[in-house]
Formats: sequence, structure tokens, C-alpha cells
Amino acid sequence: MTKTIRHFWVTAALGLASLTAWPQTWVKLPFDTGAGTPVQQVEGVLRKPAGTPNGHALLILHHGGGFSFNTTQQYGEFFAQRGFVTLELKMFDVTSAAPPPLVLRGHMMGGLKYLAQMPGIQQVSAMGMSLGSFLTIDATSSWFYNHYQAGDLRFHKLVALYPVCWFYSEAVQGKAADIRIFTGMPSDHLQRLEGIPLLILAAGRDSYDALDANACPDFVKRIPDPKQAERTQVVVYPEATHAWDHGRNYSFPVRGGCKGRSDCTNHIISSPDTVEKGKQATLGFLLEK
Repeated sequence: MTKTIRHFWVTAALGLASLTAWPQTWVKLPFDTGAGTPVQQVEGVLRKPAGTPNGHALLILHHGGGFSFNTTQQYGEFFAQRGFVTLELKMFDVTSAAPPPLVLRGHMMGGLKYLAQMPGIQQVSAMGMSLGSFLTIDATSSWFYNHYQAGDLRFHKLVALYPVCWFYSEAVQGKAADIRIFTGMPSDHLQRLEGIPLLILAAGRDSYDALDANACPDFVKRIPDPKQAERTQVVVYPEATHAWDHGRNYSFPVRGGCKGRSDCTNHIISSPDTVEKGKQATLGFLLEK
């Protein structure tokens, strides 16, 4: 066992000690950005299951608005009430503080390693919103596990809420070098995939995808690995917009990030109904044998 792995275990154990007193607690967990890089720390909110634990842990990854937007809490509470251990990572607080893509993916791997060593945990899954959904989709790739030295450790299942699917249609074709979320990653990172079950919950009226309800189904058709394609499900909510779970209606301009690298205005409409449908779809997917 290497010094780095020992550090992961020791730090994780210290965080677990505080769980005996509170149903939720802030924890610090170690991560790195690849072989030979310094070990750093990221914070998160860890919740114990309410009632009987079901052996599942769920890593929850926030969107590009940052942790302070408080979108992840509704999911942490929902799944903890149903027997899951949940960990809501605070990858950054506000948009202007977002770290580089390799750091964000390091956060995700740190979360996987942290949850996997907890007593009673049999399976670790992850769900993410928008930016967080990019991380969950990338966690289907062999590159992710090799780069962050996961050994045999893998996520059990992955859920992506309102991803920008035109990004991924480009990425699977090796055409994503100029897309900022892939900075520092090899152009072929989606050519070798792990076959991990992936559920995509897509917005039928996502401004980033030019209101194209077929954007995510079209991406799945382009997945180069037959096993991964077979294990990827898409549910499209036809009237939902990007960020349906933000709890308010608003809009903002996007430069170069919309379909075809165009400019657009991202129109967001809160949809509590879609939030509940998404929770139930995710729960059913995670518990399905």
C-alpha cells in the first residue's frame, strides 16, 4: 500500500469519526490530479442514512453555478431518507472560483475512494447536474480510472441530469479540443469505455442544445463502445429546460457554448414536477438489480 493510499484511508477515518454524533457533517477528503501530483483536499456534506442503511453510497456533484446555489441538498436529503449514504461535494462555491477540469475530475475520484472504504458500503454511485453531469459521463471512460489510479475500483452506476449533449456528440468523435470542460484531457478519452450503467435525464427544451429533444438520444447513438451504449438509458422530459431543479426562473447569455459553438440565451424555468420525476427515476435506476 503506497503512502498516498494510506493518506486517503487515514484522512477518511478521521472524517468518519464525527458521524456518530450527527446525521450530517462537513468532511474533508483527499484527492489528487493524477500520478505524482500533490495530494489536496476538497470538502463535502456527508449524510447518514435515515432508518436502515441499504449499502449504497451516492456521490452528488453540483452544477457550474457552484455549491452555494444549494441545488444538491434536495438530493442529499431525498436519498439519505431512503437508506443511502450521501456525499455532496463542494467543488467550488461560486462560478468564478471553478478550478480546472482535471481538478474537478480529481474531486470526483476522491469522492469515490472516500465512500468506497466506509463500513457497510457495498456500492458507490454518482449523480451530477450540468457540470456535474459532465463528470458522471466522463466516469464511464477507462481514461478516468487509469489517470486517477483507481485500480479495480469503479462506480456502480452513474446519473447525468441535464447534460449538454452536443458537447458529448463532439467528444465521442474526437472533436472537443476547443470545448473548455475537456481542457487537459486526451481527445480520445471517450473511445475506451467501462460499460458502467448510465442514466441520462435530459431536458427537451435545453437552450444549450438548441431546444433539440433528440440531442441526448443522438449522443447515445454515437457512443463507440457497444457495451456502454447498451447500458446507457435516456429519459427526456419534453417540456423541461436546463437546470429545472434550480427553484427559480431566470436567464443569462452564453458565448460559444451552445449547439455548433454558437451564442445563445439560456432560459431556465423551475419545474418541481420534473424534479420529483427525476428523483424517482434516479432512485429506481440505482436500486434496480
